[in-house]
Amino acid sequence: MIDGYKVFMDRFNITEDQMIDFGLKETIFIPKNDVYDEWQLLKENIIEGKERIYVRGYGRDAKGTQLYINLYKELFGHNQFIKDPTNNAEPTKLLKRLTGFSRQEKPTIKYKRIRNYQVSHIFGRTKNPFSFTAPWNIVYIPKIMDPFTGHESKGDLTNVFQRKFLKKFYDLYQDYIEDFNEIMHELEPRLMHYLSKEDDMISTKFREDALLQFSPINL
Repeated sequence: MIDGYKVFMDRFNITEDQMIDFGLKETIFIPKNDVYDEWQLLKENIIEGKERIYVRGYGRDAKGTQLYINLYKELFGHNQFIKDPTNNAEPTKLLKRLTGFSRQEKPTIKYKRIRNYQVSHIFGRTKNPFSFTAPWNIVYIPKIMDPFTGHESKGDLTNVFQRKFLKKFYDLYQDYIEDFNEIMHELEPRLMHYLSKEDDMISTKFREDALLQFSPINL
């Protein structure tokens, strides 16, 4: 089998270890010391509904988003959940503010400019309000590494990079991830009760997706 990634790397004398090392070292993430306050505030907002909480849309053209909005209301008892206008605007704002890096084209004094980086959720679960804007779950990653992080990518190098990528940030943010996991375990009975309802709107596909979105993070 001919692997297009391997052909490219062989042509330019790039080893797999060099590619993986580049991807890990050049990813821009929020320093662990800056995560605590944002994480506490996010949890408080979700539980108490004092301010808007942004979430990612669900389904084609986000037409199924109301299914998740209904679920959030059932779990948390308020209507402060709103779809992110671009499906990544709020995570991008948070990264910009807490890393000091911006993808804006116009120069600014406050932020360092970057180009050809994309916002990525390390552990996914973007329809879970606890993880969509969690400061421990979002990074800027060089776009050149996208082939090794995307769902459509396959191959040994992709598998190795993804394992090391996830482990690096799991180890870095372990305390916060364990806190997230504890919350997911606490929510499980209410989640299962809601998803077990006889409701034509709650399809098997939605049930499966919701269970994945609210699952604990394990490597």
